[in-house]
Amino acid sequence: MGAVARYAYLNARVSVMAARLLPEAQIESLIEQPLREGAGMLAESGVDLGLDESEIEPTVLEQAWLLSLLEDLKVLGRCLSGNARDLLIYWIRRFELGNLKAIIRGKMAGSSAAAIREELLDLGSFTTLRLDQLLASEDVAELLRLLEDTPYGDIARQARAVFEERHDSFMLDAALDRRYYAGLAKRVKAFRGEDRQHLDRLLGAVIDHVNLVWLLRYRLAYGLPPAETYYLLVQGGYRISSSDWQELARMGSLLEVLEALPPGLRELLDGADTVSEVQLRLEQESRRIAESILTRTAFNLARALAYLVLREKEMHQVLAVLKGRRLGLSPSLIRFAAGFAALGAV
Repeated sequence: MGAVARYAYLNARVSVMAARLLPEAQIESLIEQPLREGAGMLAESGVDLGLDESEIEPTVLEQAWLLSLLEDLKVLGRCLSGNARDLLIYWIRRFELGNLKAIIRGKMAGSSAAAIREELLDLGSFTTLRLDQLLASEDVAELLRLLEDTPYGDIARQARAVFEERHDSFMLDAALDRRYYAGLAKRVKAFRGEDRQHLDRLLGAVIDHVNLVWLLRYRLAYGLPPAETYYLLVQGGYRISSSDWQELARMGSLLEVLEALPPGLRELLDGADTVSEVQLRLEQESRRIAESILTRTAFNLARALAYLVLREKEMHQVLAVLKGRRLGLSPSLIRFAAGFAALGAV
């Protein structure tokens, strides 16, 4: 079956959903305009703020927006089967992994089950974790054992090995993230032809970006040695090979790392002098890649994932603006938190 026949319905559904996406300029305008003026625009995107800004609760809005995203995923998933459907669902599993990490952090901090539950997102029918059982576990070691017969078994086994060696929440968090993105890279490799080409460009760039930010933080902020830093990176990506990651992990300064990157990334990050600035520019590149795939290609799986990536970025930006306004932050700080501009930029 050709790509047009295989993805015809998916392509049509993605086009309908993409029409609801908000341009960044419209989201940025919420920083200083009265929210009642932007409420109509947000409602068209499926977000109802109500009438009173003082009553807006960002955590409630985040949950509502996530459920809306999951409804989109249900519709898109019905258009697919096999590896294509599996990849789409695996991408959204990051939210459940976030819940798992919240439970682990709560357990390590000695928080009550009720307090931990307050931190969790409701994933509706996409929930696979037995939350009551995990919350009732005696400790992190038992919790990780309980995960071994779930879709997170592979992730849990590696995390358990790390935890038994070093009872360190940071290392455990890093192991969970690394294993998730390794699973993502493995799933992308199951595709061929045009699907693989566009998925490599979209998700390979995501893995490159994640790896680079991790490398800079592990080496420069946390002072991890090169070998440990390299071990915590994902083996996969788009523009940087395993041997190049090994070499980058040996470097001891931000400037040294940036100057050793492949030409495209080096030019993108030229002049960045903080890890936060690097992360901002990488996020902006991810958006450009997703927008390009969404608007300039058709009849491929990456187009559906590009929509989900952009919808999620939209959610994070609107929430960052609303949280910033609620906290009384300056417009420049809100722009930085929402990923519109570097701190101090005009």
